[in-house]
Amino acid sequence: MEELSLYKYEVKVSKTEHKVPVVNDVHLHSIYNPIKEAAALMAKNTAIIKAKNELLVLGLGYGYHIQEAILLLEKEWGNDYKVVVIEPNEKVYSDYKKYVLINNENVKVYAANEIVDLYKDKEFVNYLLNKPGIISHPASFNLYENYFKGLLSYKAPRTVASFKEYIQSSFVEEALESLNQDLDIVSAIDEKLYPHSGEIDNKDHFLMTFQEMVKGSLQLEGRE
Repeated sequence: MEELSLYKYEVKVSKTEHKVPVVNDVHLHSIYNPIKEAAALMAKNTAIIKAKNELLVLGLGYGYHIQEAILLLEKEWGNDYKVVVIEPNEKVYSDYKKYVLINNENVKVYAANEIVDLYKDKEFVNYLLNKPGIISHPASFNLYENYFKGLLSYKAPRTVASFKEYIQSSFVEEALESLNQDLDIVSAIDEKLYPHSGEIDNKDHFLMTFQEMVKGSLQLEGRE
């Protein structure tokens, strides 16, 4: 994540008496009328909201655009919707909870998470697999551009060693220990199944298991 420990932060009040966070001299909402600005942003994304009842919003600020998104989602989908918001700045999030806080069970905010930690969260990953509509909050996206681009382009590590912390089964964990930890998982399994000698120990339960798993692909490759 971008280094956020050295930043300027203050809270201003808009002409309409709404709180506005200012990070590194960037106003995350309009200093004149945050609600009007938020409504205009969501109006530009009406097509996404009509097509998707699940949204991934990049940037929270104080959530005025989230409030507007909820109005449109409820009009279109009733209570059958979900909004997941990513906010890189912990201070912005803590003040959002103090000043605005949207009490809605359909809204979930991830705040100040490292990108790798987000992708360790099964609920978050499963949400992404549902292909939610993506809406960027312009001021936040521009401020944390590297973070959000990293989030959207993230590629999980594939080495055997990187899988260990996700494994709950002792059997699978033991099986992984027998593989080359530095190889990607597919290559490591392939190396285990087809050692240089070309012989497979049929008493090895790990090998037997993976033989069944990859049988179809082996037949296609002409290796069985």
